Amino acid sequence: MRIPLMKALRSEFDLVAVGSNRHLSMRFEQSNFHFFGYPLNRGIKPLGDLKTLSALTLLFRRLRPDIVHTFDTKPCVWGRLAARLVRVPIVVGTLPGLGSLYTTNSTATQTVRHIYEQLQRLACHLSDATVFQNKEDLRQFVDRGIVPAMRAYVIPGSGVSTYLFDPIRVPLDTRAQLRGELGISQKALVVTMISRAIRSKGIMEFAEAAAFVSANYRDAVFLLVGPDDHASVDRLTTAEMERVTRHVIWLGKRQDIATILSITDVFVLPSYYREGIPRVLLEAASMGLPIVTTNSPGCNEVVEQGVNGFLVPPRTVEPLAKAILRLLADPGMRRRFGQASRHRAVTRFDLSIVAQEIAILYRKLLTEKGLLQEDIVE
Repeated sequence: MRIPLMKALRSEFDLVAVGSNRHLSMRFEQSNFHFFGYPLNRGIKPLGDLKTLSALTLLFRRLRPDIVHTFDTKPCVWGRLAARLVRVPIVVGTLPGLGSLYTTNSTATQTVRHIYEQLQRLACHLSDATVFQNKEDLRQFVDRGIVPAMRAYVIPGSGVSTYLFDPIRVPLDTRAQLRGELGISQKALVVTMISRAIRSKGIMEFAEAAAFVSANYRDAVFLLVGPDDHASVDRLTTAEMERVTRHVIWLGKRQDIATILSITDVFVLPSYYREGIPRVLLEAASMGLPIVTTNSPGCNEVVEQGVNGFLVPPRTVEPLAKAILRLLADPGMRRRFGQASRHRAVTRFDLSIVAQEIAILYRKLLTEKGLLQEDIVE
């Protein structure tokens, strides 16, 4: 919901939230942000998309913002088009990853991707700035002419609160209690993955690696944390989830992520989904964990090979399993990698750093439009 990011920006800007999940309004109100709802459907639904565009147009005309900043796939299309239709002075869109449209090349996917790129090209050319979370995504969209190079920016992720995600904040008795609740021995080594249960996140590869590792290292326990996503075209079948749970404890959706990470010894994300910068990798790094992930855009922004973790090829099991085994067998390596992860999170991805980069972009655009005097810009 980006509430922490909004909190970090509100000392300088007056912010309101516009979202499609009206059930979240209380969360924003509790943080002293006004929340406005609008209708949004997943997938291609022309009538529903027209309702989205109409609702956002009316809302922006009512709110009269100086800046509209959209996030995610469809909001970055319809939100930016609506903002430009009512002549909002500054329009910004953040594309946090390219998603499942760029993980396969089936005929159906290529058709949807073509429609998506045409809409994004229109929205990007009508915007003052398009923000990407990694250099590879920016380069791909610039090379394809979807976004003008002079209006493309990279801001590394949505940030992580390295204060909240700090291992010293989780007491030892809390960790022991969670292990007890989950039936995990205090001596067992825990390997954790946090993700929606969809195929392109590498769930099946994680399960197969768990089977391989468990056959060679009996003191390892594998946890999968995250909800099932029945609405996704990339969802796992019931049979596939049954295969996963033979070797992995699936906890479903949880709210105690920092505590789960505090009992984790190795964090794994074998994703080939086109991530921006995965938030879970930032949270794991902030909690001082060694990480095994794929050498793919976004993931390789957080992990440096042999420094704070291992990068493995996407869609592979053996390299993934061997990397996990190396870390399980070497406590000194786990400790060194974990310290490097924490340092990387604090110095590169802390929420305050990301918020400051966004604030700098806002000031730049406000100054160019004559809405902010240059002499008060740092």
